[in-house]
Amino acid sequence: MQKIRAIFFDLDNTLIDFMQMKEESCKAAIQAMIDSGLKMDKTEAYCKLMETYFKLGLESDYAFTNFLKENNQFDHKLLATAINKYLETKAGYLKPYPNVKTVLRNLTERGLILCILTDAPKTKAYQRLLLMGIEQYFRFVVGFEDTKVKKHTGLPLELALKLLKKEVPDIINSEILMVGDSIKRDLIPATKIGLKTAIAKYGQVSEEKGSADYELNDFYDITKIV
Repeated sequence: MQKIRAIFFDLDNTLIDFMQMKEESCKAAIQAMIDSGLKMDKTEAYCKLMETYFKLGLESDYAFTNFLKENNQFDHKLLATAINKYLETKAGYLKPYPNVKTVLRNLTERGLILCILTDAPKTKAYQRLLLMGIEQYFRFVVGFEDTKVKKHTGLPLELALKLLKKEVPDIINSEILMVGDSIKRDLIPATKIGLKTAIAKYGQVSEEKGSADYELNDFYDITKIV
């Protein structure tokens, strides 16, 4: 069995079903706006809102404002209604995938160092980790603000590696496992610098070309690697 001493985890769609959370929260917000006077078909409104999110970025704080303005229906009450319902629904979906808590606890008890490497804004990443009750398992979080570029560039990974080696100077790259749901964003940069990789198949939104050292069909499968 491969000797692994540290694990870098992606957050969204690796520890939490981010897309389900986003989609259900947006659907609820659309319905709340319609109930409060938005004059649009529910399906059309949802599709346009998601288009706005994909255009601005899934972490955007301005998607609802832009959506209402682009459809000539901006109103502060509608905006407030949407945001409140979105946040209320989001809280209900802020749950880790099955087995996440058990496995993270097991890994830390065995002495592995766990870290988060995400494209999400750092505050939002911590919000998710804290609300899911798993923040205590991670030594540090590298978020978007730390490098101002996304993971596919490799720079966030280089920073995470630098921070880890400050704590564990004798660790070598092949003793670090990168776990994520994206070949392009998570695994290719990790492979380039000699890390081991595991693809979170359970969290993939779409198939990607490429391979990983390991495939995870369930989060528990990590225990079969380390």
